[in-house]
Amino acid sequence: MNLRRPALFLAAVVLSCAPAFARVDVTLDAASLNDLLASMAPERVDVGLAAGRSITIHMRDLKVTGFDPTAGPNGGVTTSLRLLVPELGIDLPVTPRLTLDMQVGANGQKACFLRFDEVLLDLPLTGAVDIAALLPPLPVMPDTAWTVNSARGKVRVKPQLVDAKTGAKNIKLGFELAVTPMAAEK
Repeated sequence: MNLRRPALFLAAVVLSCAPAFARVDVTLDAASLNDLLASMAPERVDVGLAAGRSITIHMRDLKVTGFDPTAGPNGGVTTSLRLLVPELGIDLPVTPRLTLDMQVGANGQKACFLRFDEVLLDLPLTGAVDIAALLPPLPVMPDTAWTVNSARGKVRVKPQLVDAKTGAKNIKLGFELAVTPMAAEK
């Protein structure tokens, strides 16, 4: 019996149902990153204190002022921000440093965050206080999938983050795109 024909047929079926992969690099300059930060950064952060008390930190006008490829393994950005803490009467401009951080989630997928690394508040009584630990990390381009109409029907396109690096003038995110025909999906 000739096994070559059934093997070729099986290989053709498997290849036609398997997702196709492509590599895509997304480059974010300061203007693009500022647009993303406007939607990613929370307007306020509630911080619990002792004895059931809390304060609210308001973040206003977060803007990228520069890129630092040497800040951490993936680099980082320098920013400007106006911080308000109404309970303490604080309304100060600050210049936070954020590092580009990649983590592997429980599902094995990589995720990219901008993490506040240093946010110094210069207070009259205490001097400089770093409040970076009180601010949440900002997700950069979360995983999502979309459906695209192609000449052969609908296909599902799902990006998977591979790497992220900061350059002198931008952040570069590398994705692999899995493209799967909708009929092959279960």
